[in-house]
Amino acid sequence: MKSLILAAILGASMTLGLNSAEAHPRSGPHRHTTRVVVTKPVIVRPAPVRTVVTRAVVGQFFESVPGPHIRVVHAGRTYFVHDGVYYARQGRGYTVVRPVAGVRVTTLPRGVAKVRIGGRTHYRYQNVTYRRVNSYYVVV
Repeated sequence: MKSLILAAILGASMTLGLNSAEAHPRSGPHRHTTRVVVTKPVIVRPAPVRTVVTRAVVGQFFESVPGPHIRVVHAGRTYFVHDGVYYARQGRGYTVVRPVAGVRVTTLPRGVAKVRIGGRTHYRYQNVTYRRVNSYYVVV
């Protein structure tokens, strides 16, 4: 009985295997598909010219604030701060200005120097001195 069931299972599996062993299911020759290559013209434009400031001078005028900046409002005046340099709107552009005492920022620029004044630690960058007050740095 067991050998009869085993023979039936073996015969069924061989029969099913024959169907998948057929050569090609379609009649006729095999055809390759044709590829169409589309080439698009490449338009080369010059990169926009950006002003790179190595050391800004108070009074220097710019058409736009260079690079990413933060906006700081103090005593009704808006400053735009980029890498420790303060800009104020003037006409159709921006002028480098010295910040007034009391302006608060959350971070100091790279390259700041620690200085001791009256036994307290202050920070100086491009002739602007800061002191830490809570989580801010205040111009003194």
